[in-house]
Amino acid sequence: MRSDTTIVRILGAAVSAFLALLALPGAMAPPATAGEMVRPMARAPIAMSAPTTAPALSTFPLTVTVPALQGSTTGRTAVLLASRDGSTYTRLSTWKVPPGGRVKEFNVEAGEALGRLYLRTEVKGKGLAPQRKTIALRVTNPYRPTEPDNATIPEAGVPVTGTLFGNHPIVGTPEYAGTVRLWDVSTSWNQIERQRGRYTWDALDREVAKAEAAGQQVLLVLGGTPEWAAVAPAPGAEFAGPGSSMPMTDPRLFEDYVRAVVNRYGGRIAAYQIWNEANISQFWRGTPELMADLTARANRIIKDAVPGATVVAASTGSRWVKGFTEFYPDYLAALREFNWPIDAFAVHLYPLPGGTPRERAFLLGMMNTALRIAEAPPLPIWETEINYGITNPGTGDAARSIPDAEIPAYVGRTYLDSLRYGIARSYWYAWTPEYRLLGIQMWNGYLATQAYGRVREWVIGSTFHGCSTAGVVVQCNFDRNGYPFYVAYTDDGSAATVSRPDGMTVFQTMDGATQAAGAQVAISGTPVLIAGPVP
Repeated sequence: MRSDTTIVRILGAAVSAFLALLALPGAMAPPATAGEMVRPMARAPIAMSAPTTAPALSTFPLTVTVPALQGSTTGRTAVLLASRDGSTYTRLSTWKVPPGGRVKEFNVEAGEALGRLYLRTEVKGKGLAPQRKTIALRVTNPYRPTEPDNATIPEAGVPVTGTLFGNHPIVGTPEYAGTVRLWDVSTSWNQIERQRGRYTWDALDREVAKAEAAGQQVLLVLGGTPEWAAVAPAPGAEFAGPGSSMPMTDPRLFEDYVRAVVNRYGGRIAAYQIWNEANISQFWRGTPELMADLTARANRIIKDAVPGATVVAASTGSRWVKGFTEFYPDYLAALREFNWPIDAFAVHLYPLPGGTPRERAFLLGMMNTALRIAEAPPLPIWETEINYGITNPGTGDAARSIPDAEIPAYVGRTYLDSLRYGIARSYWYAWTPEYRLLGIQMWNGYLATQAYGRVREWVIGSTFHGCSTAGVVVQCNFDRNGYPFYVAYTDDGSAATVSRPDGMTVFQTMDGATQAAGAQVAISGTPVLIAGPVP
């Protein structure tokens, strides 16, 4: 029986046009010629094999087997058709089937539309009764939380620098942070330019000076819209003040503000983020396309004034899948039209209130899917906010408080997983004595701060060589000045053991206690450092 492979692409420029690009003249299989004698013959049925589900915009395999025709030398013609409603079919491929049968393999692109996809094979031959086989599969939303792959690490490894550890100063100066993101400290556009052309720089001057004194790089969020510049009052709640979520009457107003900032601060501000959580209506009610346009405008102004500055895309929240799906893919598509006018992507990986670091990682998997589908360039990903237990700020409900016993695990794993999965920076939200919307508080002397400092102490100044996984056990490999060390933990928080790597003699827990390492080292969801003597 003959076998071969054909690529079939079911493409669609929009959800409503799932099969538009493959619609061919005379798409329906031709009927038998009138008056043609049809000869009944016992035949094995057609076989079709495909997965029961396929994510939109993915490629899935389809195998069609047309069996041999016993006792006949008659050739046949097979047609593959597809339908969205099960009644109107579009022809995708036609091929000849010899008497000995034929196996035909297809790689089918699922297209954009969600829902049922019907695939049908019809086989006809002169004087033979037609054969038909129909199967159905479900095309699903591709933007779903999914476990990401470990990052691919170059052979030389990746240097671990202080900018991996970001924070948000709401009160005071964060300890151990290598970079700070200025947001929620009266430094947004609507708080600086309260009247057109009149700027109040006091808060931003203060925060930039504090960061400089602490040796911390500054990331400034540029949005949101001043009330005087908004096209209209917002139709609902806004998190950053009246008008802040609305498009501006003229994008040049945003350009003027960006120009004023970069002219004042120059290289004192290392990075600029266009907007905060632009996929959430309380922060942005404009279109993804306008946000991309603002991104391109800001990029041009910033690069002209400070060529070495980093331009960071508008951040997106990810735990509400619907909000992510409805905004972020279109924003990426629009950025592509502007030839990617950014230096880094940004995402907020807050899991739902009951979520753990593992759920956070799955949200990154969804982000990676969006970037892959958009054919985005391999730019760094910055996680510009992270915490756990956080509730919807619009409800005013208190967060799920993370128990003290779990805080070192959550904080430590956040930064180790950032290395593991290829997140360049993670900005903890936030540095303040108490914020009832957050499940983990970080402030001077707090348990979370100790954990933040501990994992930073372990990895800063080292070279990261990637993480290996065996079931739920994760072991991350580092060296410092040529001397190797390891950090191990379990993905699901369970208890396990790892074999002590050759040459390692001690292990250290997140509380700083150091013990001699036996042949097996006990681990859990809280990371453990395994190291050897350093001359």
